[in-house]
Amino acid sequence: MWKAVCVFLLLNMDMQANCAANKKLETVAEKSKLVDTGETEAVTSSPAGDPASAPFRGKLLVIPMDGSHWLSVKALSQELGRRGHQVTVVIPEASMRMGPGKHYDTVTFPIPYDQEFIDQFLVTNKNMMEKADGSFLQRAKKQFSQIKRIVGFIHTIAESLLLNDTLISHLAQQDFDAVITDPMVPTGALIARKLGLPFINVLRGIPCSLDIKSAACPSPPSYVPRFFSGYTDKMNFMERSINTLLALMEPLLCRLMYWQFDNMAYQFLGEKVGVAEVLTESAIWLLRLDFTLEFPRPLMPNMVLIGGMNCDIRNPLPKKV
Repeated sequence: MWKAVCVFLLLNMDMQANCAANKKLETVAEKSKLVDTGETEAVTSSPAGDPASAPFRGKLLVIPMDGSHWLSVKALSQELGRRGHQVTVVIPEASMRMGPGKHYDTVTFPIPYDQEFIDQFLVTNKNMMEKADGSFLQRAKKQFSQIKRIVGFIHTIAESLLLNDTLISHLAQQDFDAVITDPMVPTGALIARKLGLPFINVLRGIPCSLDIKSAACPSPPSYVPRFFSGYTDKMNFMERSINTLLALMEPLLCRLMYWQFDNMAYQFLGEKVGVAEVLTESAIWLLRLDFTLEFPRPLMPNMVLIGGMNCDIRNPLPKKV
């Protein structure tokens, strides 16, 4: 009898052990399946307060360009701030479009223009674009004088920022992680080099293809049309020849556009370096392009297409469409 009881207890203990082992194996298999399928979060969670498990929160310095260029940079700054990054935007005291936002901080610097002057400047430019009275030479003369005013306006604001030693020293003490800027006006790139920070460019393109050359990106004139040429990627022999001549003239155009900024770079950085050399240090190029609307052309690995990011969000299309 005692033997039977002992055998029964041993069998019962063995069955319980087998059941426990099977349940353990089923639990491990189930957890493995959940990890493989991605239906739940990680099974082995990191300890509380582990820095590796916390999302990265960066400090970003944004130095934008005024006008329509500000729209895409503003959308980017708002979204980065909404995601928890600390974003600081440097803007002049008076501007065309720039201003404070909900998800980013602003730092202003003085300029020799007030808001009334800028508003009148915009009205004059708008009237000149809408009214095309007079002969061709008269229109060309007016447009050339207006372009000179615009260029002088941009250079004055750039000098007001770069030569503001108090502001530059304040920015150097903030321990930013990176700079976001528009290289059309390279003040952001110059400040990033001064502070020893990586910088990210947000742009549509530079007319003299300075962005393409600085990124060391191939741009064959045989099928990549130049600015203002009006050509497509399919050109005949004559069009390719003209496109090649335009490509050969681009260094001269860049020199005309950026010689004053080259002088600013030498004065601000204290070293013999030009804008083209500074832009070669760009970490990422965020291009407001999309190959849905663009002709095919080569890109570099650090070029990212963000076309349409500043467009208004519309209602979805009807299901019938």
